[in-house]
Amino acid sequence: LGRSPRILEPFRAAHLDEIDAVVLDCDGVLFAHGAALPGAPDAIAWLRSSGRRVIFVTNSATQSRRSLSEKLQKLGYEGITEADCVTSASAAADYLKRQHPEVKTAYCVGEQGLLEELQRVGISTLGTEDTGGMQALADAGFEDAGLDAVGAVVVGLQFEALGYARLAKASAYARNRARPFVATNLDQSWPAGVGALLPAGGACVQFVAYGAEREPDVTVGKPSEDLARLVVAAYGLTPSRTLMVGDRCNTDVKFGRSVGMRTALVLTGCHTEEDARAADDDSRPDYIAQSLADIGRIAGGGDRNGHAGRGRA
Repeated sequence: LGRSPRILEPFRAAHLDEIDAVVLDCDGVLFAHGAALPGAPDAIAWLRSSGRRVIFVTNSATQSRRSLSEKLQKLGYEGITEADCVTSASAAADYLKRQHPEVKTAYCVGEQGLLEELQRVGISTLGTEDTGGMQALADAGFEDAGLDAVGAVVVGLQFEALGYARLAKASAYARNRARPFVATNLDQSWPAGVGALLPAGGACVQFVAYGAEREPDVTVGKPSEDLARLVVAAYGLTPSRTLMVGDRCNTDVKFGRSVGMRTALVLTGCHTEEDARAADDDSRPDYIAQSLADIGRIAGGGDRNGHAGRGRA
């Protein structure tokens, strides 16, 4: 299903002529450091007003679909509902419900968004009580009570109250290969707003996997082709008439290209134009733009050569 490689080119208004739907990453595309990126809310408003379907797909497992839609609304993205959103937390929950309906309880490394999505599909969550280190683990004692007590291990980014006890127990549970081991995503870093890129969900996954001496059975977030197929089916998309917009070549672009979407890299997040030019064919975007605001400005008011006009996006 992958599309043939294309020469990287600047985004132009004409590129939207054959696009019916736009799928967007969030962090580094819509917002950064807790604030909407300049002009991005107007760009989304223009895309929606043009009649195109707009869908938000984030690798963040810290967000549920509900919390993501609420966050976007607070940042000025009007009219967004949870039906417009997919997170790697919701993808993990849907995967277990679909592929492992026998799982009723999961041990989790992750924030509230992940716990909320698992609970939404009827899976109880464990792990929040394990906030200490080795001494806390030794004092409490530990024994694997079996698959009935812990049916799966699910790991995503956790940045609050994360200690050795929680990571160690997740790893110990994952050693049992009869127990599904689900990674929300393998992102290496994220723009946390502290002046440097910080370790992301992939770092938590690697800790647990290394200690368990096994890889996750599945990684449900981008660039998963399974997730891309799910999004296409759930929203009735035609991949060749869908544009994927992201800030990372190895997740966002690869995700879109895996099912034949057109892809655009914006330079407001992790990857640069140099990264895009150096990317493998399956991770190289079709188009490049300075920002989502730039896409909206060009599409809403630019001429067919990509020069900015006065139209408002």
